[in-house]
Amino acid sequence: MRRSICILLVLATLSPGLAGAADPPPTPGSCPRALKPLPRSVNASVDRIVKGITPKWRDTLLKTKREDLVQYQTTWGKGIRDSLCLLAGGNDQLLRDACNGELCHPDDASMVIMESVWDRLQSVKKVLRPPGDKT
Repeated sequence: MRRSICILLVLATLSPGLAGAADPPPTPGSCPRALKPLPRSVNASVDRIVKGITPKWRDTLLKTKREDLVQYQTTWGKGIRDSLCLLAGGNDQLLRDACNGELCHPDDASMVIMESVWDRLQSVKKVLRPPGDKT
């Protein structure tokens, strides 16, 4: 009986469904959660993201230092990779635009996009609230 329980525990641990395995790799070219039509440049992606950003998330990003954006790579970055079809290989044009003409890792491209969104929000903030404005 003990041996059966041990075997069941080992199998349960090794089973991907029970062990909380990561999402399965995407089917090449398949992006069911992707924005339509897909933006093919960093600038178009930033336009789309900034347009849909919630006030709460905008405020969070404005309070975050640029070098600390990496903390959002597994959440916001994953959303960017999924919505822009970077993982499945369905948006090589955007990957190349983000990485100076080279095909790079989707994590690197999403980081470039995250930093570009941050840059855009910072530039808008400076226009709306010039330095020294205490209001």
